[in-house]
Amino acid sequence: MKQYTHAWLALMAIKRLEKANVPVNYSKSCQSLVSWFKNYRDDVVQGAWYPDSVIKDMASSHVLKFAPENGGDSRFRKLPATYHYAQRWKNLNKIKHAFKIEKGNLPDRCEALAHSIIDNLKMQESEQKGSPIVPTDNHVATLFFMLSHYVADAHMPFHCDARPFSEGKNLHAKIEKEWDDRIRACYEIDFDNERFFYSKDGYPLRTNVNDNVIDLIEAETKTRKFTAGWGSGNNNTWDFMSAICQHSYLTSYKMVPADKDNTLEWGDFLALNVNPSFEVYSNELLMDAIDSIVRVWLRVWRHYLTWLK
Repeated sequence: MKQYTHAWLALMAIKRLEKANVPVNYSKSCQSLVSWFKNYRDDVVQGAWYPDSVIKDMASSHVLKFAPENGGDSRFRKLPATYHYAQRWKNLNKIKHAFKIEKGNLPDRCEALAHSIIDNLKMQESEQKGSPIVPTDNHVATLFFMLSHYVADAHMPFHCDARPFSEGKNLHAKIEKEWDDRIRACYEIDFDNERFFYSKDGYPLRTNVNDNVIDLIEAETKTRKFTAGWGSGNNNTWDFMSAICQHSYLTSYKMVPADKDNTLEWGDFLALNVNPSFEVYSNELLMDAIDSIVRVWLRVWRHYLTWLK
C-alpha cells in the first residue's frame, strides 16, 4: 500500500476506537488510547511510511508469500466472525488447498514491534524524567504507526501470494495506486507538510468527492460490531497475523485465478472481478485492515495498562 493509504488506515483505526460502540470492559482503555494518539496524529503520514522510506525491508517483513504445494500444509487459522475475510472463507476446513511458505516474516515483524512498543512504554514509566535513555512519546507513536503499516500490508492479497505480480504488468502497483488515488481525492491533504487537514472531530477532512468504497468504510468504522479477540486458536500477534496472511493468500487466488499470471492487464483484472467486484474487495480488505490495526494496537495498550497497575 502507498503512503497516504497507510496513514489513512491508521487514522481510521483511531476513529473506530473512539466512535464504535465499544463494550464497557474495553471503553476506558479505548478512550485512553484515543486520547494519547490524538497528540501525535501529525506524525502518522511519516511514521506509517517509515517501513518503506527508511527501514526498507519490503522483500521480507512486509510479506508472507504462500504458494500451492501438493502434500503441503492445509491447516488454515480462523479469524473473528465479524471479518469480511471470515465471512468470505467460512468453510476453511473444507478448503483442500495445501500450501507452502516461500518467503517472508511479516507475522514475526508484527510480534516484535508489538513487544517493542510495550517495552518502550515500560521504560518511560521506569526511568526518571530527563533520563537520556527514556523514549519520547513521539518515538512510541512512530512505533505504533510503523506497526500499523505491517498489519495493513498483510491485507494486500499480493503480499501473501508468491506469484510475481510486481513484475510484468505490475498489477500489484496498480491496485495500490487505485486505493491511494481514492484517499487523495476524498480527503484534504497538506502535501507540503505531509499531514491531513482535519475536521472538527479531529479526523481527516473530507472533500466534496463521493466514493462508494470510502463512504462504506467511513460508515462501517462506527457501525461494525466491535470485538477485540484474535479468533479461535490465535493466542498472540504472530498467530493473528498468520491467520490474516493465510486469508489474503486465499483471496489473491480468488481475485486472480491460478491460470492467470503477471501479464494480466488492468481491464482484464477488473473483468475477472465482477461478482464480487474490485470495489467490493477494496471495501472488505481495507475495512478488515482497519479492524486488525485496532485489535493489535488495543492488545498492546491493554498489556501495558495491566503492567502499569
